[in-house]
Amino acid sequence: MKYLLYLLMLSITLLAGQEKVTLELSWKHQFQFAGFYVAKEMGYYRDVGLDVEIIEYEYGKGVVEDVLNNRATYGIGKSSLLISKNRNKPIVMLGAIFQNSPSVLITTNPDIKKPSDLAAKEIMITKNEVQSASITTMLLSNGISKEELKIVPHSFNYKDLLNKKTDAMACYISNEPYFLEKSHIPYRVFDPKDYGFDFYGDILFTSEDEMKNHQQRVRRFYEATHKGWIYAFSHIDKSAKLIFEKYNTQKKSLESLIYEAKIIKKLALVKNIPFGHLSKTKFKEIAKVYQLAGLLEGECSLEGWIDPLNFNKKNVKIGILAKRGSEGTVERWKILSEYLNSKFEIYNFTIVPLAFIEIEKSVAQKEIDFLITNPLSYVQLENKFGISRIATLLSEGDGKMSLLNKFGGVIFTQADNKNINRLDDVKGLLFGVVNENSLGGWAVGYEQLIDNGIKKSEIDIEYLNTHDAVVKSVMAKKVDVGIVRTDTLERMQKEKKIELSDFKVINRLEYDGFPYLVSTKLYPEWPFSKLNHTDEHLSNKIVSVLLAIDIDENPELQKVGDWTVPLNYLTIHSLLKKLKIAPYNTIEITLIDIFEKYTLEIYILSFFILFLFFKIFYNFRVSRYLRSYNKQLKNSVEIRTKELKEANEKLKVLANNDFLTGISSRGYFEKIAGKYFEMAKRNNTMLQVLSIDLDYFKKINDTYGHKAGDEVLKETTKTIASYLRTSDIFGRIGGEEFSIVLQNTSLDGALLF
Repeated sequence: MKYLLYLLMLSITLLAGQEKVTLELSWKHQFQFAGFYVAKEMGYYRDVGLDVEIIEYEYGKGVVEDVLNNRATYGIGKSSLLISKNRNKPIVMLGAIFQNSPSVLITTNPDIKKPSDLAAKEIMITKNEVQSASITTMLLSNGISKEELKIVPHSFNYKDLLNKKTDAMACYISNEPYFLEKSHIPYRVFDPKDYGFDFYGDILFTSEDEMKNHQQRVRRFYEATHKGWIYAFSHIDKSAKLIFEKYNTQKKSLESLIYEAKIIKKLALVKNIPFGHLSKTKFKEIAKVYQLAGLLEGECSLEGWIDPLNFNKKNVKIGILAKRGSEGTVERWKILSEYLNSKFEIYNFTIVPLAFIEIEKSVAQKEIDFLITNPLSYVQLENKFGISRIATLLSEGDGKMSLLNKFGGVIFTQADNKNINRLDDVKGLLFGVVNENSLGGWAVGYEQLIDNGIKKSEIDIEYLNTHDAVVKSVMAKKVDVGIVRTDTLERMQKEKKIELSDFKVINRLEYDGFPYLVSTKLYPEWPFSKLNHTDEHLSNKIVSVLLAIDIDENPELQKVGDWTVPLNYLTIHSLLKKLKIAPYNTIEITLIDIFEKYTLEIYILSFFILFLFFKIFYNFRVSRYLRSYNKQLKNSVEIRTKELKEANEKLKVLANNDFLTGISSRGYFEKIAGKYFEMAKRNNTMLQVLSIDLDYFKKINDTYGHKAGDEVLKETTKTIASYLRTSDIFGRIGGEEFSIVLQNTSLDGALLF
């Protein structure tokens, strides 16, 4: 009894600590909402402190209004949430359960073989024109006028198709087909997606208030829901049984629930698209359909209310050496992550600033996916972890859109320090440097000291971790001399943190076209590198995006710089060898080790000879190894350069040509067609545009399969191309739709084609 009382008290305590939230569905209980049931019954919601009530849809209710009026915390909507947002409804979309809408049009009338055959035929569609927009737009786009569109009230009874009470009915592809197949009734499906009207299915949404005031609760609810859906699709039979036993108000059979599950799984789990992903590009296309239907007015901003917490994107972390501190690094480089996010909708790129001591750990533990660091650090990580550079930075030049592929170091002191004028004057003084692994903030300056006969032992060193800290220490006279990367002083003056006139450059050098103060040799710029675990396909895409950046068109990226192919780093390797910095630091064996092991009086002479022999042999082996390594490295660089050039050529072809037919892709066609159009306007010449659509093409796919359809497309384009001039442009717009632009051609000439 005491044990039962304890369990009761524990249960009450657990329940008291749970937040009550409500989810309102868009229809009656069925597998369509399986992930939510699983998350509740498997305890996924409970594990994150949530007590979730799932409310079944009731006729006459508005899910959006219920969520906004706090009658429900979360709701399930359709793509039409776009219209609600356009009408200033404060909602936030969290994720799409189905990437493709299950709403289709079904007919059992054998005489209806294409959408246009439904002209003046009775079609059961819901009265809600918003919900039926994709279907009605599909019909209108296939030649049916509004006058010929005969819509009758929806009975929600598939038997009306069998009793011929309607010619077609709006249905869910996961429901009605099951009953028709069980009755052995032939039917035909018209899916709006096949006609270019690709809408989302169920979309999980909440209010702006919930997102603003309970962001962590939103995160916990969504992550538990995501877990529920993944389980539901991985265990269809168990999930269907759960719904059959506990959520079966429609009294569906277990078999029908399993049928439904297999269909909607294909709509939810689409290859190369994260579960729940919401695409701004896709919503823009949906918005166009709503605008054509007169349901959406003006432009609808998509910022801030489509997956604002990036639930449905693959996180990609770019580690960046924080040479000027974490805050400054994020401020400078966030523009690059934002640019990449605009180019890759399914990824969320974030900047991870890393101090020198953090880089190796982050790479070793795979805490980042890409790394931007100085060449010295890169060479060490390449040697130890096998990271590989995919591009090289072109840094900002003199502010006039010039870009530099090299940098160096500047050695400086206070302007009023009359005792330091040359490098010979720095012996015995305190140097402020960034880090022993900083190229511009130490290594290049160290090389300059060595070249001027100054040993490391002849100066004192204080490591200050950032370039800004070095400059401030020199300015405050805490150190006598500083070494920082070129461009640091100029940037800090531009930021009004210092005045250049307060400093004196020691050993000042000049290089043609190099605009910054410099005291050392110049070395190749920072590399953009990928880690071994990083997806190769993503890396290739990023390379193509980086190399395609046009600073003139994207001036905001001037703050970061531009990118070029990986540069040759042999000079970096030579520098590290010269300075004996890892991975070229030499292990020395001293006589002290031998003295501790043997009696000096007995073995001194023989050991000395042995040691000399070993030293000569060792140096010979190291020298041979380094020559071999240099040769291999040179060959590797040449091979990598060749492979990258070939890859870039392939990327260019893939971007300009349709992968199936080999003719121009839609994007390339529109780009060249635009230029032709401008030329025709400028030169006052004639230009004709031909639009080609293959009739009955879907029938070919349905009858002979998509491979046969592909062959038809290839042979068709090959035949058409044979009649074209080299000056004409021929492109595939989508599916079986093509277009041709004829330059300097009259209308009569075009008709002859």
